[in-house]
Amino acid sequence: MGICCLIPNMIEILILLRYLSIRSGEHHVMPDSICNLWNLETLDMRNSIIERLPRGIWKLQKLRHLYMNGRTSLPRTDNKAGLPNLEVLTGIDLNENTESLFAKGRFPKVRKLRLHSSSWRVSKLLSSLHPMRHLHTLKICEILQLSSPSSIQLTLTKITLERTDVGSAMTVLGRLTNLRILKVVGGEIQNTLFCNVSSFHQLEVFKMAKVNVIKWSMWQGAMPRLQCLVLESCKFGIMPPDELCYLTNLQYVEVLNPDPKLAKMLQQLQKRDRCNLPVYPPLHLDSTN
Repeated sequence: MGICCLIPNMIEILILLRYLSIRSGEHHVMPDSICNLWNLETLDMRNSIIERLPRGIWKLQKLRHLYMNGRTSLPRTDNKAGLPNLEVLTGIDLNENTESLFAKGRFPKVRKLRLHSSSWRVSKLLSSLHPMRHLHTLKICEILQLSSPSSIQLTLTKITLERTDVGSAMTVLGRLTNLRILKVVGGEIQNTLFCNVSSFHQLEVFKMAKVNVIKWSMWQGAMPRLQCLVLESCKFGIMPPDELCYLTNLQYVEVLNPDPKLAKMLQQLQKRDRCNLPVYPPLHLDSTN
């Protein structure tokens, strides 16, 4: 539905509706009438601005996919209301109420979760996710500082961090025993991007794009299962490129649009013929230096 006016309240008469997508780009208050569509399985509001979901959202017990535009708040509830069949939840504002609902097990079947943090604070997100036994994909947008969970037995296999200081979270993320894919997009890593031999034991893919890294330090033996490394439009203050060659299981390395300092380090590495690193645009080696 592409609409330019208010969402009609009479939509509630479509009681057999299973899929509803509203893509208007407008700011809306979601009417409670949508929550009477008790057969609804997919609600897609990614291209409409919704600040808060109505309290009646808990009535949609058959809902499996809930896509919001970003920073949409979940309604508070004092009872045991939840969405027991929900599998995908995206575009939700990460705040204390959201963490509380997660920790209370209100979304037990969620597989994919995308959250937006509206303010800088220390989050207990990872600890609150333990009731989500099926969760494997997590995406967090905006600045967020993660606290270390009391238990690390999470099912997460893929994490994407956008515009987040991942340097302060590397120790926490490195302890996630099932993590296979880690993507970091945008932002600046203020602290040292530090990887030691006891972290990221199962990580297979590591991608950084448009990230400014002050210092990257990787011990020999770190990320022992890493197979794919992608660096796209990144800037590094200190990065010992020799350490990339110590990743014994590495099968694919791609460097896209490196900054001049990184390009110079890669040139030196290629001159010594220690590693074959695909770089785009291609580096022009100067044999006279």
